[in-house]
Amino acid sequence: MKDKIPDILVAVLYHSKLGGDFSKMLESLANVKPHDSIILLFIDNYSRDGARDLVNSWIERYGQGYKGIIHVKAKGNPVRLRNIALKLGYNIGVKYLSFIESDVIVDEDFLVREFELMEEYYQRNVISVSTVRYSPYEYLDFFEKCITRWLRKGDVANAGVFEGEAFNSGNCLIDLGKVPEVGWFDEDIVFIEDLDWGRRATRRGFVCLFDGRVQLLHMKKYSVKDLRKYFFKGALSEAKLFLKNRLMKAALRRISYWNGFFFSMLMIPITPIPFLILLGIGWGAYAMRSRGLGRLLLYPILTPLNIAKSLALG
Repeated sequence: MKDKIPDILVAVLYHSKLGGDFSKMLESLANVKPHDSIILLFIDNYSRDGARDLVNSWIERYGQGYKGIIHVKAKGNPVRLRNIALKLGYNIGVKYLSFIESDVIVDEDFLVREFELMEEYYQRNVISVSTVRYSPYEYLDFFEKCITRWLRKGDVANAGVFEGEAFNSGNCLIDLGKVPEVGWFDEDIVFIEDLDWGRRATRRGFVCLFDGRVQLLHMKKYSVKDLRKYFFKGALSEAKLFLKNRLMKAALRRISYWNGFFFSMLMIPITPIPFLILLGIGWGAYAMRSRGLGRLLLYPILTPLNIAKSLALG
């Protein structure tokens, strides 16, 4: 199958060395095949810590045999840089575009698997294939550790190939021929631009596939800083996502519950009844979706985070 793969533009966006993670990602990228079908696009978001020199050294060492290599500077948020890659791929006439995150380890057959799924599910009007990635438990922040440990979820590791409501832009393959019907990424929606774009695609009848057969290592270490960035920028993006994609009914239910719960706490000196009712409803809902100690602990642990998110959205 490898000799049948058409030209693919592989875009890597970067802004720093990420404490050494970017170097590890580049080492894995060198193994991705087939080189003679890959046009590499490195977009430097004005890095200042030597990341550009790292890429140049990588190109000197591994750059032979590729269909082409493009290394440019561009300023803006990641959404704008993704649009630059989309438009460049469309303009130079390649059929497929792949995004690989600067902190994800990819294996040799990453592109081959995604292309083969595009071909296998061709009649289902597939616009994208995303490989599932995982973050080691020790890389997660406190809240994510609690959710991973106690919340019942489907076993993505054994899910095989499945259809999603959106897509993950971090490690994907996109059919550029279908992009004009969906449009570019919305640059006003940061952090979750792939959810917005994927939902627009599925509303137009396209299919976004996920491949859980092989999971890619995501080296990002989550921190309080990331949470703060969400509250300053992500909340407005999430609100716009709800409005654009007709998700307001579900969003309003969540916002109404947590805002109501917050104000019921303020009313406790007057009457505790609304607080106790909402507390029972929420705790019961979480208990049904949790396992082990999570039935008791997950709701109170996540309550401050949920209240803060809902107040930011509301």
